[in-house]
Amino acid sequence: VSIYDPKVKEKQIKEDLLRIWNNRGLTSDEKANRLALIKVCTNYQDAIKNSHAIAVLTEWDEFRTHDWESIFSVMEKPAFVFDGRNLLESAVLEKIGFKYYEIGK
Repeated sequence: VSIYDPKVKEKQIKEDLLRIWNNRGLTSDEKANRLALIKVCTNYQDAIKNSHAIAVLTEWDEFRTHDWESIFSVMEKPAFVFDGRNLLESAVLEKIGFKYYEIGK
């Protein structure tokens, strides 16, 4: 899993994940195994490389203005967008070729 958040640093992301996993009673080994599967990226381009899916889970304006056609062109296909903030235009993304899903609507 690759994570990109323009406003949250890697240290904070990992601390938040560890807190969640602690609350779920995961062992130290389980937490270490999960952390090993997570890559925190400093830019969205690195986060989408070789991916099939993007989950938009924050409401930062940056995600509204991305060049979604360019993003689609470098993703594996089929390419999915899961919009957890319902801030993207489904018709635009579907026209590009994304399988688009609004979460929570």
